[in-house]
Amino acid sequence: MFSAARILAIRKSKGFSQEMLAEQSGVSLRTIQRVEQGETVPRGHTLQALAAALGVSLADFRTEPEPLAAPVPVGASVASAPFTAAPEPPELLAGPGQALSRADEQALTSTLEPTPQTALVAASPEPVVTHYSPLRPDPEFLQLLNLSALSLLVLPLLNIIVPFVLWRRRRHTILHAAEVGRRVLGFQILWQVGCFFAYIVLMVGYQVAHALDLTLWRGGYLAVFIGSYLLNVLTVVYYAGRLRRGDLNIYGIRL
Repeated sequence: MFSAARILAIRKSKGFSQEMLAEQSGVSLRTIQRVEQGETVPRGHTLQALAAALGVSLADFRTEPEPLAAPVPVGASVASAPFTAAPEPPELLAGPGQALSRADEQALTSTLEPTPQTALVAASPEPVVTHYSPLRPDPEFLQLLNLSALSLLVLPLLNIIVPFVLWRRRRHTILHAAEVGRRVLGFQILWQVGCFFAYIVLMVGYQVAHALDLTLWRGGYLAVFIGSYLLNVLTVVYYAGRLRRGDLNIYGIRL
């Protein structure tokens, strides 16, 4: 079972704010807040995204089990059990180069056998090995994620489909891929919606002009098409240059 307190403690130990963790993992800020407050049980893919962003394994999010106490005889308590130090080996009667007698061997063996008290003190927990899976930096993939929006030059809507597929596949493994993908998709969706309303407004304008018997500009649709595509291509190329310089503050909107 996962522990909300463990997720909170690990995030703070890594120096992450909730906003930074949301950016790196691709999980919404509201979801992270609810998870840390214990208001919701996260799904498997959400835990994997948080673990990848924090560089820990899923096992680190689980509730730590309580340490098991050594068995105590019936009618006795651990506090009342006397502590017995290991007895020192007795002085052997055999001299150098002589074989030990049977009595000496039995005495030596009995001193080496641990008592329950000495075994409890000497026992030490096994070290816990944690397997880390941090996000790896890949500036080339971030460039590919941004430039994939130019696929609209091949077919309409590919400017949304191709970046979305790349973002979904690598957002939990590539550093900053989650945030860059959100920004790229946010701009492309806004551009697509803007083009739709531009054509609607132009069509309504044509209807009004025809009703009023005004002269129609027959190149309106072509102008909107060329202007909108040119705006998109120039914007993507501009932010590709900023990504090449390491500036991740691209586009003004995000999903």
